[in-house]
Amino acid sequence: MDKLKIILLFLSIIIFSVSCQKKVDEVKVNSIRVAYMPDFSGTSSVAIAQEKGYFTDENLDVTLVKFLDGPSEVNSMLTGNIHFAYIGHGAHSLAIQGKVNVLFPNGLSKSEQIIVRKSSGINRIADLPGKKVATIFGTSSEILLDLALNKVGINREDLNVIDMGGNNIVTAMNDKTIDAVSVHAPYTFEILNMLGDEVQSIATIMDYSDDGAFPSSWIVTPEYMNNNNDIVNRFSRAILKAMDYRSANIDEAIEIVSRFNNENVDDVALEKDTAEWFSGADIKRMYADGSASGLYRAQQNIFIYTKAISGQVNINKYVQIKYMNDNVFNQ
Repeated sequence: MDKLKIILLFLSIIIFSVSCQKKVDEVKVNSIRVAYMPDFSGTSSVAIAQEKGYFTDENLDVTLVKFLDGPSEVNSMLTGNIHFAYIGHGAHSLAIQGKVNVLFPNGLSKSEQIIVRKSSGINRIADLPGKKVATIFGTSSEILLDLALNKVGINREDLNVIDMGGNNIVTAMNDKTIDAVSVHAPYTFEILNMLGDEVQSIATIMDYSDDGAFPSSWIVTPEYMNNNNDIVNRFSRAILKAMDYRSANIDEAIEIVSRFNNENVDDVALEKDTAEWFSGADIKRMYADGSASGLYRAQQNIFIYTKAISGQVNINKYVQIKYMNDNVFNQ
């Protein structure tokens, strides 16, 4: 009888071990390639997700691939080499064209500012006519200037608008050869730090967020999304969790990005205030109350202004609000 009990116990152990091994085998780890950009905006959430183990928690083996521009990322996605990517404002025109889907926004730029010399007698946008105002043509900084002028009914021709490179703008403000600038980071930092109380910021892009906006986002191709819903959900959860961590621990996030990109912490810290950094909780709220739709409509206004698109496109055709609400936020 004792031998029988020993045999049965031995068999039970074997069966239990096989059962456990089967459950382990059922946990599939998926390998994905994710594109990022080497600045705080384009690196922070993936670097946090990698360092804190959020990808591992979702059974994702992630290879991070550095890119310097959104169109190159999208081209690589369309060939199947990249599965998910971070993009800045410009590449969203490709999403509007249907080449990629926007999963959710990462942040909203507030980098662009109109900075004026106090001695020039400028305290508001209405004081700009007749003044020498430098900007960088073809950039978001020029768009901010036009939005600001249009809002108060001033014709651009009433100003002396000068096209300058960023470094020349800083020099010109320091030499007092121009009265004002509409420019973006890092040139805003340089001017404000160099001239201090001699200058003041009278407008930022955030002041015109209903008329124009520059969000960054996480994207995926429609084909990959249709064939890999589960991976899309797991990737989204990992990034959204990292975004929550970033919001709650912004200084540590700067250190993580500094290590990841092998950059000086102080240099990375300059980017901290260049955008409103969304948390996962922010995205859930924005997707529930409709404010995300308004954000992307404001972005389309910019593309219409620059003639990248001819008219408004239904946001729901490319921004995955319903999908995220049904498959990620409500699970």
